[in-house]
Amino acid sequence: MNRIGNWTRDSTGFPLYSYEGGQAFPARDTLVRDAGLSDDPCFILGNYRMTLFAHASGTYQFITGERGWARLNHGGRNQGWNQSLLHVTTSENATTTHVLTEKPGTRQVFGVGHARYDYDCAGGLAVAKVISVQPSMELHQGNPSFLIAVTLRNNSGSAVSLRYREELLACYTMMNDQCVADRRVQYVNHPDVNSECDFAKADISCQPTKLLILPESPQDNFTHDIAPPSLFIHVKATDEVETRVETLGDILCAEAITTLEAGESKSLHFIIGATFGKGDETIIAQIEDMLTHARSGEDTGAYSHLWKKVLPDLENESDDILRREMMWNAYTLEAMATYSQYFRETYVPQGSVYAYHLGQNASNRDHLQHAMPLIYTNPPLAKSCIRYAMKHSHADGEIERQNIGFGYCDPGIYMESDPQLYMFMAVGEYLRVTGDHGFLDEKIAFYPMEAGRTTTVIKLLTRHFTYLRDVVGKGKHGLIRMLNSDWSDSFFHPYSPNVHHHCAESHMNSTMALAVIPRLISELEHAREVPLAGELANALRIYKAELHDAVTKDMDGRTFAARCYLGEHEGTDLKFGVDTLCLEAQPFLLLMDDFPVERKRQLYQEIRSRVLDMEKSGARTREVPLWRPDGDGEDGGIWFSHQGPLIAGIATFDVEEARKLMRKLTFHAYAENYPDYWVGHWTFADSINSTLSKREGLYHAWLDDAFQPFCAHAHAWMLYCYFKLKET
Repeated sequence: MNRIGNWTRDSTGFPLYSYEGGQAFPARDTLVRDAGLSDDPCFILGNYRMTLFAHASGTYQFITGERGWARLNHGGRNQGWNQSLLHVTTSENATTTHVLTEKPGTRQVFGVGHARYDYDCAGGLAVAKVISVQPSMELHQGNPSFLIAVTLRNNSGSAVSLRYREELLACYTMMNDQCVADRRVQYVNHPDVNSECDFAKADISCQPTKLLILPESPQDNFTHDIAPPSLFIHVKATDEVETRVETLGDILCAEAITTLEAGESKSLHFIIGATFGKGDETIIAQIEDMLTHARSGEDTGAYSHLWKKVLPDLENESDDILRREMMWNAYTLEAMATYSQYFRETYVPQGSVYAYHLGQNASNRDHLQHAMPLIYTNPPLAKSCIRYAMKHSHADGEIERQNIGFGYCDPGIYMESDPQLYMFMAVGEYLRVTGDHGFLDEKIAFYPMEAGRTTTVIKLLTRHFTYLRDVVGKGKHGLIRMLNSDWSDSFFHPYSPNVHHHCAESHMNSTMALAVIPRLISELEHAREVPLAGELANALRIYKAELHDAVTKDMDGRTFAARCYLGEHEGTDLKFGVDTLCLEAQPFLLLMDDFPVERKRQLYQEIRSRVLDMEKSGARTREVPLWRPDGDGEDGGIWFSHQGPLIAGIATFDVEEARKLMRKLTFHAYAENYPDYWVGHWTFADSINSTLSKREGLYHAWLDDAFQPFCAHAHAWMLYCYFKLKET
């Protein structure tokens, strides 16, 4: 237990977090400065068709990512707007109004698919509000609605009359617009009330604010969403409860009116949702679906029985911490997973700053990493994640870095050199674990979707290889080039990528290729009946042998790999990570099948002594910062995208040591080390500042006031490593 809260289990065995931090939780760093965390912590609820951030205050952000990342109830930067109101009238006709979303809850509990808020109001009235979301039971499907179940109990000695009211603001705002003052489009509400079915709705239309040619079809990629969903709110009527729905400007309202005798309890049900279907029939169907599947549960939410069907069974795990956290990671990935109407695939976004603040789906190397644990827990979803990244491919094998708005791949400064390697990693693991070699012969479209061009997966993988071999290419040392971006989006710093991109070589790319290509070759050998599989395996084998010779030669006399070579600059040959250790390439050396075990042990001792043993959480990226003395972010932070491969690499020669590192990276360990920072207790950003930073334990904020938690990296890599270690 700490001052933020503690973990328990609900009656079904799912993890449950009892939040104790109050409605506002200001966090300070070790220098008593603002820690840069929201003072209203949040938990994620969601399925493939919606995302809901339920805050400690009782407010929520209702988000859709289906046609682009947007907040349906935008109430300010990274905020939603909603209210829960309770009007109480006593027998003496005295009326009191309680704004529950402005009132500290007596108890706030967050679990798998639900959030619960308990309030004790003056006059002996107790209120329990539970927000519940159904899981997606099928790929690409799900009900983009949530249920608010309210239980009112009169603990006083006399009857009271009650009016309970839920309100939310209909304000559709795309994340890529939320920080823009001069917007190119506006979203206009068209409110309506269906009194017969007890719902109010806002149909939403997109209108240009300046000269702009909108796409002719809503299926064409575009920077904005020209076919946004409708938003609705419903209240369930019963014989004992009178209901009313209305719109007040852009606010949708639903109200339940009833009386409670002394000692009596009653339950109310509200449903809020979004729908892309036209007409009231879709709304009615979503409401009926939510009510049909709902079950009452004191501490589980309304759909725990459905979540049991989609999450892995970890009851045989004897370690309480690992059982709890791996179940939570599996749940979080399912809640984050999002269906894309443009690509017609479901994927797990990076989340955090990219999706939930900037509205970007970046980058595809990240989406491929997120597929890794799903290979064990949900293979169809894993395949869809891989297909999602594949569909960003061009005919030459280049993979677009990102998209924004409705499937629009915007131009950026990055010319990435490594997404093909992450593709090989994900596909190789998917084939190894599932044995689904027929995947290689499946049809797949490539970018842009509206062009309707298709090929087979094996042909697209071959194009990925030829792009890596011929376009990315190798430098003068025989190592894979960096172009202007490998894993690090901003490695060059004071050196112009325009000068060095043609010659810069990446040791991380090179060692990663040596680690992941052999697995893909092995699986291609198992699929020789698939046309091109044998030819691709042979070409990869030749490529790998040449690269192995180059890496071996480059490491002659050294125990660890360098970081990269940029080439000549003002008479100096720029080489990084030669004398001091940079972590990026090292985990992949440990993952290589043909890197000798004794050399792996020697390398791991170097990692421990230089970047790991002095840290509370994991191995930092730098022994000594390259660019700044504070060592924040990529220049010294602890990144989950490195920790996962490192754990898996250590497991190739010392499983117990790998488990020790995984335990250091748990939420439990973080909460013990940093009890005053809520980000890290049930989710993480993509990295943690190391001991090099004056703001140790925090996230390196590269954007002010950005949304930091719920980065899928931590949830995905830790869950993947858990299952990977189970295999050893």
